[in-house]
Amino acid sequence: MTLDIVKIKEEIEMQCANKEVFLALLTTTFRGLEEQNVKKAIFEGMLRGFVFQDFLEKNVFAIPYNNRKTGVQEYSLVTSVDYARKIGAENGIVGKSAPVYAEEVRPDGKKQLISCTVTVQKKNGDTVGDFSSTVFFSEYTTGFNLWISKPRTMLAKVAEMSALRMACPEKLSKAYAPEEMERDTVATETKPKVLSEDFKAKLEATNTLEKLKVVWSALPVEVKNDPVYIALKNTLKKKYEDTSISK
Repeated sequence: MTLDIVKIKEEIEMQCANKEVFLALLTTTFRGLEEQNVKKAIFEGMLRGFVFQDFLEKNVFAIPYNNRKTGVQEYSLVTSVDYARKIGAENGIVGKSAPVYAEEVRPDGKKQLISCTVTVQKKNGDTVGDFSSTVFFSEYTTGFNLWISKPRTMLAKVAEMSALRMACPEKLSKAYAPEEMERDTVATETKPKVLSEDFKAKLEATNTLEKLKVVWSALPVEVKNDPVYIALKNTLKKKYEDTSISK
């Protein structure tokens, strides 16, 4: 293992010594990543089993973000679903189901996406096994961009990537798609400002448990995941329940 680490470091230094190669990496695979983090990210990726060419072809790349507590730039290494499909096909994946979605009807009558299940088939000798993965919208959505305009497409990618990892752990156990990491890596400064007082006022304007449920269901996901709003909702819920009991 020590010899492997030495060889990896030597190759990284040799490849990055080429200014054109290093510049290409900075403007594509590691766009937005600070220079001092580039070699660190390559080293981490090669320890996971990727080769240097994978970075040049952007089979694996970095999503930079700022640590909200320290302000220091960090990153997540990710790969595309297309690349994972290619690796899967090379390791026995012979089929994939259509995404199966679960939804619920909110109090306001609109449908809310709950989960997505994808099954991949892997051939092993003369047998074909199914590997299914179910992922939940609330655990991955950022509440922004494609998670708003194409939520099913985004969640299906997460479900498929998870199923491929289950089917091919020896090759994909540490491979994650960008869609899986967005929620954790969206920088604070890139998020639109939330009109917090407006949402607070809407909640406090309710006067019954039923109205509270309707207003709560219509709030953005990031608001409903905020501990402050959860606490306010629970306080109002208890208040309305106590009022109902006293009557």
